[in-house]
Amino acid sequence: MKIDLRTLAVACACVLGLGAFAGAGKAGKATQKDVVWPAEAIAWVDGPAPGAHTAKLWGDMAKGGSYGVLIKFDAGIMHPLHWHTQSLKIVVISGTFVHQPEGGTETRLGPGSYVLQVGGAKHTSGCAAGAECQFLMTSSDKFDMKNVEKAK
Repeated sequence: MKIDLRTLAVACACVLGLGAFAGAGKAGKATQKDVVWPAEAIAWVDGPAPGAHTAKLWGDMAKGGSYGVLIKFDAGIMHPLHWHTQSLKIVVISGTFVHQPEGGTETRLGPGSYVLQVGGAKHTSGCAAGAECQFLMTSSDKFDMKNVEKAK
């Protein structure tokens, strides 16, 4: 099934809107105005791992509570075996996201793909060579990345 990038953009906007609405509801306040960020106005900063860059959409992945963030991985970057305390929900926007559970098969995910990385499950992940990849990531609480050390 081929996904039109405009359809994907609308779907991501809906997810973002629902996340922002849900966050406002928890605080007991309704959103007072639309939030509109053209791609060129989104601020990117270096992320929590080498080769990763983030753009905060709602919440704060470093402080806790639910959040949504855009992530860009440099082309060809692969993060070694690791795990996260919280489950991460990921929707690929561009490029090819690579996910491999410990002892499992590598899966290459193109635009429009979804992956749920279950909290506590060890995996490798990154971006295929050739082009950076960008994805939307959400979670219910603070982001962490715990590398699995190889036995000596």
